[in-house]
Amino acid sequence: MHRERTSPSSNRNGSEKSIIALLARQDSAQVQKIWQSERINEYLFAADNRRHTWHAWLAIHGTVTYDAETYRFLTFAKSRQILMDAFGSCPAGMMSALGKFGPFARPKQTYVALHQVLSAGGPLANHACQSGKIDDDDLVSLASVASLPVSNRVMRALLKCKMPAPVLVELMWVISRLTPMHNEQELVRTIVQGRQPGAILANLFSLTPFPQAPFEQIGTLIPITTAEQLRKTGEEFGNCLRDGEELAYALASVQSGQRYFYRWNGDSLALLSFCKCGPAGWILAERSGPRNARVPEAAITRIAEVLTDVPNVFVGKVGAGMLQWICAR
Repeated sequence: MHRERTSPSSNRNGSEKSIIALLARQDSAQVQKIWQSERINEYLFAADNRRHTWHAWLAIHGTVTYDAETYRFLTFAKSRQILMDAFGSCPAGMMSALGKFGPFARPKQTYVALHQVLSAGGPLANHACQSGKIDDDDLVSLASVASLPVSNRVMRALLKCKMPAPVLVELMWVISRLTPMHNEQELVRTIVQGRQPGAILANLFSLTPFPQAPFEQIGTLIPITTAEQLRKTGEEFGNCLRDGEELAYALASVQSGQRYFYRWNGDSLALLSFCKCGPAGWILAERSGPRNARVPEAAITRIAEVLTDVPNVFVGKVGAGMLQWICAR
């Protein structure tokens, strides 16, 4: 039986194209146009940071017509010149950061993000340069907040907490919104004292005053009107409002006008959460005693009686039913 044999040159070309596809990924077609035939070895045997310099250039100029001039420029120009041609600048640390990208081309937006982060300078740029491994999504996330008005001192405090990039980005956004209203020392203190993301966020929200309570104190039903009062109540009751993410959630919901906390200092201590029910008013959505103990029905009855003359508040003795499901989720 006759068996068709593939020529050695055909095998070599197939393997070569596979290697190019592996290394160049989305830029493999452009790479083969620029470094044609035997010139492809110049791409294959180049140092990792040199290849990434070319891919960074292609991220900006990916649709240009490739000719002999393009080949000469990319092959023989200095890496700094190539990056300057692509981005208009070559910020400090970019060449060393590209060298940490490894052998394979990164997505186009990663090169753009790296340039944005390093161009912004400061602690965030140093963090990107010093990281042993730079994740594509993390880099793009950092680039989205690189220009936010967060001081270097605050940024260094955040970076010392060594949190994941998406969480760091969220906290940077919150801080940037609070910066015009609070001095740098206050913001740094919230970070240093919190250390963990949830606690830091709770501390940041604690800087903002509570809105006016839906109704004033009625007998032993007392509104909790500050973040510190809510924190101390959480400690006293031994519940999740002592600190962390649950406290941050509670503070955010109060400050957005969707929730308000009261404490009942009657015969049975209770912490009450009222939720906004659209334009109708407020409903008693949650009630709990110390260490989340069940509040006796007698106490709920007494609370309902106290609120009888407050028309914009509804208290369901066995829960608020449909309203609680809709408003308190």
